[in-house]
Amino acid sequence: MNLTRPSPRFLLAASILAASILVLVHHLFEVVAVLREGVGAAALTLDFRTYMCGAADLVRPYDICHNGEYVSGFVYPPPSLGYFHALSRLPIDIAFLLHTFACVLALAAATWMTVKLLKADRLTGVAAAAGALAIAPIGTSLAAGQVNILLMAAAVAGVWFASSGKPVRAGVAIALGFWLKIYPGLIPALFLTRGKWRAAAATVIASAAIAVLGLAWAAPQLYAQYFLDLLPHAQGYTMPGVAQSIAGMATHVAAGGGQPVLHFVPTPNGVQLASKVVLALGILLAMAHQRVTRDTRPLDSLNLLLAASLIAAPNAWGYHYALIFPVILAALAQTLAAPSWWRTPLVLGCWLALVVPAWTDPPHAIAAHPLLNVPFRGRYALVAAVLAKLIVWDALPELRAALGQRRRASPGFGTAA
Repeated sequence: MNLTRPSPRFLLAASILAASILVLVHHLFEVVAVLREGVGAAALTLDFRTYMCGAADLVRPYDICHNGEYVSGFVYPPPSLGYFHALSRLPIDIAFLLHTFACVLALAAATWMTVKLLKADRLTGVAAAAGALAIAPIGTSLAAGQVNILLMAAAVAGVWFASSGKPVRAGVAIALGFWLKIYPGLIPALFLTRGKWRAAAATVIASAAIAVLGLAWAAPQLYAQYFLDLLPHAQGYTMPGVAQSIAGMATHVAAGGGQPVLHFVPTPNGVQLASKVVLALGILLAMAHQRVTRDTRPLDSLNLLLAASLIAAPNAWGYHYALIFPVILAALAQTLAAPSWWRTPLVLGCWLALVVPAWTDPPHAIAAHPLLNVPFRGRYALVAAVLAKLIVWDALPELRAALGQRRRASPGFGTAA
């Protein structure tokens, strides 16, 4: 009998797949536990209840249901009221199930599109997708009734359709995501190329059309209140040790680096400025990556943009990191396709850091030392930074080639001094 020993690559993929299946079962149990406890009473669904409470009143959605914190009330753009208000008319358990079903469908679509953009083989694609689905932000978003999966799917769909020659669909996907929650509004920066300007135009038109349509249920003053009052106000506050971002980690350091502060505190002006600079640099870096790689790796360009937006957002809670789904999926796929002595443990470490829920307390030996406690509690932001650096690292050969080609094309190249 001739038995072939499994390759290390197969064993690695099988290990990730087996571990991921166990975590996915845990995700399912989290949702079941919420339903058994009752969506109207479960601790995890506090934000979902806030959406339902605020959206039920189309006249004053931003002025009620604050849970004692102005920043924590209904904080989504006015057109999103159409979706949330429709759900608020239903019994809350039914509304939760319908929203969860929409998120699962969006997650399935985003998984398919991401794997297709990666052009991975079946083993790599299945194992990497399972690993990405297993991260805690996905489970938390589903169990808490959050919307971040829908935003992530909109971003992936926008890039997928734009890269597939379907600019109108790309524009509609980004516009829908933007008016649900503003994160996808960064994606059109990747459409500002000769081959994708139609997608950029479609995004502008679709966004304007949805804004006008939203006037059927959202008064014009709600748009002014959202963009001129609520959004700027929210950008100035964070929760030290809870927010997984530069602002969260910096204010945690300023607060002593101990236990998380479970209420909103003002973010120092310098930290706010640093966050905006990081976001601007992230956008420029993603656009530069797209140019250097000649738009042959649109998923990597998107992933750079998503990672930067998460690091820069003042209030990127753990469940916001559902947006990192395509980033970790791509990193796992590349590691499985070509394992290496340095990249494999680094990516697996990032993956494991995302599998552990954001609210997990560290052992006392870590919690007692701010230099260890702050990075542990802000590990999602550090993971985003590491994965972004890997994307840049992979683009360095193209950058060197482009610089070399430019030197050779310069008039003085090769002439004697």
